[in-house]
Amino acid sequence: MCYITATELKNNLMKYMELSLTEDVIVTKNGNVLTMLTNPKDKALLNFLKLRDEIKNVDDISNEDALLEAIETR
Repeated sequence: MCYITATELKNNLMKYMELSLTEDVIVTKNGNVLTMLTNPKDKALLNFLKLRDEIKNVDDISNEDALLEAIETR
């Protein structure tokens, strides 16, 4: 995880966009967290796994069915 200021992000946007593919980049302003750059593939996988765990009878549902459920509930 990497912490940077908003000014640093503004001055080196591509650098931190590329870095966010491998680690989270936390952007701060005046010491307060503004946002986080993160890999969307990792976020999608975490959301998928979280939703799968929330579905009743997880043992009775395939990953494909859980993914379809996730898509339908979006």
